[in-house]
Amino acid sequence: MNQSSDEEWNFDFLDEISEDVEENKKIIQCIGCGKCVGGCPASKISDYNIRKIIEKVLKGDKSVLKDSDIWYCFLCERCKRVCPKEGINIPLLILNLRNESFKKGYGPRYNDLTKYVEMSERFLTNGSVLDEPLDGTLPEERIKEIDKICDFARIKYVFKASDKNNSKKKHIDS
Repeated sequence: MNQSSDEEWNFDFLDEISEDVEENKKIIQCIGCGKCVGGCPASKISDYNIRKIIEKVLKGDKSVLKDSDIWYCFLCERCKRVCPKEGINIPLLILNLRNESFKKGYGPRYNDLTKYVEMSERFLTNGSVLDEPLDGTLPEERIKEIDKICDFARIKYVFKASDKNNSKKKHIDS
């Protein structure tokens, strides 16, 4: 994180979002090493930077609830696995920020959701958000599990129908 003076920090917002999620208080232990950003699939395909989000939270900047960045996180927990500090749960912080955003009446903008849906579609159809996965592809067992979930929720059907509609529109427009 950037060098900051003590006057810049304001933990009231952190206390507020940690009130019902005790584990979020551990975010104060962040040392700003950047491992969470370096290995993040969302940061590879968007402007998502969890360090900036954490800094805003620790400075008491509630504008983070209006930022589109909190909607780009895919909740894959890679950041949690690579963090050198014990007990920092970034995905839980992101979920809590999203919930607070909805409570305040902000929520995501359409463009933010579109990016999130694209990421979700890639994950559910390819097993990865990125074209070249950071840790390789998912184990076959996990892919079968995702397929079952998609079949149950008819997710792949929805994506295929969307693709057909898009190709019809392209054909009509040509």
